[in-house]
Amino acid sequence: MIPQSFINDLIERVDIVDVIGERLPLKRTGKNLKALCPFHNEKTESFTVNSEKQFYYCFGCGATGTSLRFLMEHDKLDFVDAIETLARIAGVEVVHEGPVARQKVDPGILDALAEADTLFQANLRNHSQSSEAVEYLKSRGVSGLIARDFGIGYAPDSWDYLKKALNRFSDKVLVDAGLLVSNDNGRTYDRFRNRIQFPIRDTRGRVIGFGGRILGEGNPKYLNSPETEVFHKNKELYGLFEARRTNQELNNVILVEGYMDVIALAQAGFTNVVATLGTATSERHFEKLFQRTKEVVCCFDGDKAGRSAAWKSLNSAFPSLTEGRILKFAFLPEEDDPDTFVRRDRKQFVRLIKTAVAAGDYFFNQISTGLDLASIDARARLAELAIPLLDKIPQGLYRTMMIERLGREAGVSISTIESRLGQDTPLDTAKLPSRATQSGLERKIAVLMVNHPELVRNIDHSRIQQVTSSVKGYSSIVDVLINYIGLENVVDTSTLLAGFIGNKYEQLLKDLVGKAPNLPPDLLLHELKDGVDRYMNRLERAGGREILEDLKENPTEENLARYLLAKKNQTLK
Repeated sequence: MIPQSFINDLIERVDIVDVIGERLPLKRTGKNLKALCPFHNEKTESFTVNSEKQFYYCFGCGATGTSLRFLMEHDKLDFVDAIETLARIAGVEVVHEGPVARQKVDPGILDALAEADTLFQANLRNHSQSSEAVEYLKSRGVSGLIARDFGIGYAPDSWDYLKKALNRFSDKVLVDAGLLVSNDNGRTYDRFRNRIQFPIRDTRGRVIGFGGRILGEGNPKYLNSPETEVFHKNKELYGLFEARRTNQELNNVILVEGYMDVIALAQAGFTNVVATLGTATSERHFEKLFQRTKEVVCCFDGDKAGRSAAWKSLNSAFPSLTEGRILKFAFLPEEDDPDTFVRRDRKQFVRLIKTAVAAGDYFFNQISTGLDLASIDARARLAELAIPLLDKIPQGLYRTMMIERLGREAGVSISTIESRLGQDTPLDTAKLPSRATQSGLERKIAVLMVNHPELVRNIDHSRIQQVTSSVKGYSSIVDVLINYIGLENVVDTSTLLAGFIGNKYEQLLKDLVGKAPNLPPDLLLHELKDGVDRYMNRLERAGGREILEDLKENPTEENLARYLLAKKNQTLK
């Protein structure tokens, strides 16, 4: 785990202007810098970089964040890769802590994999045994250009070809890289023999493993690299690096199940295709994809196994399905896979992808199969099956719409479904002012804290903790921000945003950047204190009424003590 303090320090060390300036032509306008936004098409510059507060904001599309977020969004890096990139710019080593701290990868492993890749590719062109591999690829319609673009190679039918060719590396490094196998007697030999080799690259283009397809008879038909320090099957996707390299903007991605499906579709002109590596599609796979595209189309075989894989994929995808993310499913005829289907009828494949079924429709079609929804028992069964799965979807508009759909399908009220999902609101609205008023006040306070976190040190934290603890189940962005800013001693917006990357509050905080009124510091502080005071007064009144009701329903010593304390503090009237 990378400590938050290190991330905060890293963001402070690296000037956001240097990071973005290397990637966009920035023009200075007053104290800020401007450029055409890289995240949407525009003709007038609306993308601004605030060098003082170290964050960017686009007035056109609302994109905002720190240098870390920019690297993730612009360079399409995952969280750790973006941190490592910032660390290289700053000239420091990434710090890890805790029991899951990552060990430093032996650089020899990546070097060995890179050299093996070079050898395999050269073998396909020049090795005396490669003719069968070349003929196989030709029979599958793979051109030399596609073979080059994907780095397809050949591993000769030898037990020690690679071991000898890479003898500058120790056997331990080659075993750790997954290139050699060590048996019980300590003897080492080549893992990949007489196979067409598909290099697997990470998001930075480094070879981290291989998939090998056997030539002729033999098992397994496809052999992957084992789990290593650099290769983890449940989070890597074959073809993702190539898709990003070919497409400046990935509007959507087609997810398939095999190497040759990716290759065949690339040969047919589909450059946005990726595949899992012999494993079920995981939540980490979907999160990685949705960091790089807004739409994923899962294209599976139409047989029983393919439909089973689709259902498992949907379950894995639910935690990643927030607003703006689209998941669809396309099913091939039972006798086909993407490779055979696209070679036979490319136009029909295009239609298949365009008419793919939305995740919500697929979910309700599948889960209601065999249920006669005219029956109360069947509708109850539908709700019983659906609720645990819908509970995986993050809070937001998509979750709300799925709940409403279940309500219509099962004939159950939304409030009943929400209570089963554990979605009861933290505070009973009958005990508070109108929700609109409450939300407006919360938003005002949050806007001030996000844009001026240095002011929070002037707020009475002890009163807030006392008040919030008196209301059962209380949770608010105001309380979250005050606690986090105080605990981490945050004094600038960019550091605050960095602390919420990947958190459920991330988008909300990004939406608040740049929304603070243009007032002198003393007036901003007055506005913040006044807002917090009014908000605390409302919570105190709500908490007092809740305490009194608890005492009436359950007259224990603990509830009596809470009641007397509240009365002393004049929150009961």
